[in-house]
Amino acid sequence: MKTQEFELDLTNRTYQVRISALQHVNHGSGLLLIFTDITEVKKLQRMLEKQAFYDELTQVYNRRAFFQQCSQAYVEAKGASIPFTVVLIDIDYFKNVNDTYGHAVGDQLLIHVVKVCHGELKKGELFARYGGEEFVLALKGYTLSEGEALADQLCQSVELQPLVTTQGPITATISCGVAEGTNVEDTLYQLLNKTDKELYSAKHAGRNRVHVCRE
Repeated sequence: MKTQEFELDLTNRTYQVRISALQHVNHGSGLLLIFTDITEVKKLQRMLEKQAFYDELTQVYNRRAFFQQCSQAYVEAKGASIPFTVVLIDIDYFKNVNDTYGHAVGDQLLIHVVKVCHGELKKGELFARYGGEEFVLALKGYTLSEGEALADQLCQSVELQPLVTTQGPITATISCGVAEGTNVEDTLYQLLNKTDKELYSAKHAGRNRVHVCRE
């Protein structure tokens, strides 16, 4: 019998269990079980993983985690001929909020917008902070029109739910660019480039709106 190892979770403690066979001179046999408390090691691993893949402020996936998970989901969707749509989201006039109310309130606004968006999303949708005041939403199984409808819903929800602060309510809006990976040869980066162009178009057209890539 080879030495076997596995982990065991008991009452908020994690143990590494090693099992080895014992052979006695009188032909008897038995098992040697060694329990090692690895709770602190597992806590450190989880903490490092969170730091590596989650945005510290908003607690959603960061850019690294998005590309890691979205790349795999996009390949799977293309292989199974499943629609795949991406929405790029930007908080309008975010710099003005920082300049007027301070960066602490700006941080509150970022957290607030994430909470509002989460309230409209279903479990399993990939939502991440793309950078600064930009967020990205990957929608496996969504067509372009379905992605557009969700983006419109997000825009409306953010506008109708102002951030309540000690300095008074702050109404925010978002702009969105939407594109579907209809071309089998398109890479994820090419798809994101399409959404980025549509986002720029939405902001140039006046903000608080959704622009869609219709090829």
